[in-house]
Amino acid sequence: MSVMSIRVDSAKKKALKVIATSEGKSMGGIVSELIEEYIQKNKAKIQKLSKNDTLHEIMKLSEPAFMEWDNDEDEIYNEL
Repeated sequence: MSVMSIRVDSAKKKALKVIATSEGKSMGGIVSELIEEYIQKNKAKIQKLSKNDTLHEIMKLSEPAFMEWDNDEDEIYNEL
């Protein structure tokens, strides 16, 4: 599992924390559930893109954005 940071305004973060606590869940768990629901809701788009090989092209375009994380110093984290 990888780590992702997101920016959320303070009021939304506090509300999410209250909801998470009342449901006995972590905030990360709720965010993960919401992302999963969003992916499922948009699965048809993903399938359409992959059929057209557009998804592969999009992934190739995004590779340079991750180059800053590809260095020898951080190689140790690849095993986590």
